[in-house]
Amino acid sequence: MKKIVAIMAALAVSSLSAFALDITAGARGNFNMGLGTSLEGDMVDMRNSMKASISPSVTWKEGGDMGGGFAVYANFGLLDLGGGSLGVQPEFGMNFNNGYYFKAEQGSSVMEMNFYDSSIDIPVLVTFTYPVMDALSIGGGIGPYLSIPILCDGKEEITGLGSTVFSDDYDLKGSMNFGLAFDVNGAYKVGPGSIVLDLRYMMDFTPTKLTMKEKDTGHTYQEKEEIFTRRALTIGLGYQIKF
Repeated sequence: MKKIVAIMAALAVSSLSAFALDITAGARGNFNMGLGTSLEGDMVDMRNSMKASISPSVTWKEGGDMGGGFAVYANFGLLDLGGGSLGVQPEFGMNFNNGYYFKAEQGSSVMEMNFYDSSIDIPVLVTFTYPVMDALSIGGGIGPYLSIPILCDGKEEITGLGSTVFSDDYDLKGSMNFGLAFDVNGAYKVGPGSIVLDLRYMMDFTPTKLTMKEKDTGHTYQEKEEIFTRRALTIGLGYQIKF
């Protein structure tokens, strides 16, 4: 499947290059915040059961994890429109530590459960870029993405009693997902290219489903169990050059 996606992406980029008025290529680093990420399926019942069993004096916290990543991209300007440029922007990125946690705290005692899912994300955005002045341009985009899991992990920890890392005893495999990305950005010319500040919101259409197999026996402990649905705000900083 991954090879098919790579071949299709290469063919699409080649086709766009033939028709582009201009091409801009760049790379950026990302800081991700899981704003809006939600638990799904039986995980909701587990969370509610744990929350109901604790004392009102115990502090409860939960939410999407913070993480990071990077991306490379090429923007193909296809049409001059209203003083700006309408284009298509395929990307290849990796985002680490997508996930969800919940924990109970009382003094120095902490009980925490955390699920992680790192992924390759391949968006294709329809973009519009507008030059505000010679050195500054602003833009935005919207488009679908394919998310391919590359590493799943989980941890249950009780302070003072040690921790259990699920992947020590199990092989964890996440599901492939699709989603929609909304993007705004600004580029300021420095040197031969431009420094780019990128703000993006990512919305998975489907929940991440986890398959867990015991390493020793190969027994499937759970299969395609819904864990969480990712919603992430991403702040990116990078550099791009127009050709």
